[in-house]
Parts: sequence; C-alpha cells; structure tokens
Amino acid sequence: MYSGVICVDKPKGMTSHDVVMKVRRKLHMKKVGHTGTLDPDVTGVLPVVVGDATQLTEVLQERQKSYTAVVTLGFSTTTEDSAGEKVKTSDVSHITKEMIDDVIENFERDYNQTVPIYSSVKVNGKKLYEYARNNEKVERPSRVVTIYRLERTGDITFKDTIDFQIDVTCSKGTYIRTLAVDIGRKLGVEAHMSYLRRTESCGFTEDDAVELDTISEASIIPILEVLSDEYTVELFDELKDRGPLFKISNGQKMSQNDMMKLTNNEDVETVLFVKNNRPIGLYKKHKENEFKPFKMFLTSNDL
Repeated sequence: MYSGVICVDKPKGMTSHDVVMKVRRKLHMKKVGHTGTLDPDVTGVLPVVVGDATQLTEVLQERQKSYTAVVTLGFSTTTEDSAGEKVKTSDVSHITKEMIDDVIENFERDYNQTVPIYSSVKVNGKKLYEYARNNEKVERPSRVVTIYRLERTGDITFKDTIDFQIDVTCSKGTYIRTLAVDIGRKLGVEAHMSYLRRTESCGFTEDDAVELDTISEASIIPILEVLSDEYTVELFDELKDRGPLFKISNGQKMSQNDMMKLTNNEDVETVLFVKNNRPIGLYKKHKENEFKPFKMFLTSNDL
C-alpha cells in the first residue's frame, strides 16, 4: 500500500470530495483523504493524503496557507463570494487607490473574524449552511485568525465596481471571502470575493502541485519527506530487545528521562521516530514529564 501526500492542483468545478474519489479510482485505494476543503469554484493547492499518511491530516492542517484572491467593492452577496446572490450595493466612486492601500497595509495581524453563514462550521450540531438554506436565524461564531501577509498585487480596476487582487498568507480557519468583506467594511462599502486560488497549503506550494489527470504512484511524496522539519530519531534496537522500539511501536508512553536518552534534547516537544527509513510514530509532550503517541504509522505487527 502506498503512503504519503499528493499535492493536487484542484481544477475549477470539482469539490474536494470529487478529487478524493478520483484519486481513489486512479490508485485503486480506499484509504484516501484531503487536508482542507476547497469550494468548487476555487482552484489550487489541495494536498491529498493516502495510506498511512491519512494520520497526518491534523498535523498538516496546522500549517499556514496562502491565496491569491480578487476583492470586488460595490456589492455584497449571500455567500460572500461570486457564487451568491447580490444582497446590498454601495457607491464606490469616492474610493481611491490610496484608501485601499492604506487599509491593506494597516490590516490587523490578528483579528476576530465572523464565520460566514454558508460554511460547514457547526452550531448546535447543525452546519451553518443548513440554517441558511432553511432561512433560519442563528448566531454565527467568531474566532481569532492571523494574517501573516496581506498585500495588493497588480492594478486596481475602477468601474461601477472596484476590483483588485491580493495575496494572503494566513492561519488555518481563515475565510478569505470574509477577509474581502472585512476589507470592504473598513472602507465603508459593501464587498465580496470574486476569485480565489490557493497557492500554498500544509507546506506545499504550486510548484509541488500536479494536474489531477496526471497523478500516479510516482506523484506521492513520502511521509518522511513531508515531516522533514520534525525532530527525528532513528531507532537501532530490535523488537526482541523490548527497548525503545518495542515501547514506541506498541504506543507506550515515554517518560521525560527516557526521551532525553533518545534525543539528547531537553527542549524538544515533538519527536518523529524512524526505523530503517520507515516512520513509526510521532510523539508529543503530554505532561511536564511525559510523552505519548500523537500519530502512529506502524506498529510492532508491521515491523
């Protein structure tokens, strides 16, 4: 069975689930998943995990994401993007290039973003878009997101509406369509996102992405390469020794002292254990003096 990550360049018109289903068929595998939903109209980087790498989804989702988007000032939509129906309009004739650049340059690094009503975030056990489709009122949750980089790229188009492109690098859970709306709000006008492409996700960029129709087993990036930034320890003992390899491959907790002997590093909090160039498990600090398995790729039965 293959294990690793395929960085797919998702085409327009497909859901993330559609991509997963196609990868399953092409590789003849059931154990396939994705690392973060992209709407059908959105293109770009969609890391797909296969085999034992499905364990990596939670790890990869913690990494930052980057996007290229187009903000349109002049009207808002039900979905905050171009797929929705027009809701409100604004006169944007007074908006200048300087005003736009000032808002972008001074946008908060951390800000409280309200989740869009057309999203899969659950409130009281029901997804927000289900409330929207049933015309039910619900209080949308807000959460603090981080904008690491926000800059305007390209010219500004001034017509009845105003369009400009932005490049964004942000934390997980950031909605770029809501960011577009919030940029408009700071300018005092209605806005929505009219285009979006994801250029980076989970440590992968457009340079890593392959067309969906061309993927094969050769497109799979191995787990060890995906986790190359993690603190890695090679185990040299054997299972019969009932030492570290035995304990780790059986998912046993490790004391701080035992971890110190293996890593020679008292500050490390996450450790990837490897045997013969095969990933066994990722351990994380659980308590002050204890580590426990966070993600397991192999067990003693596999070795």
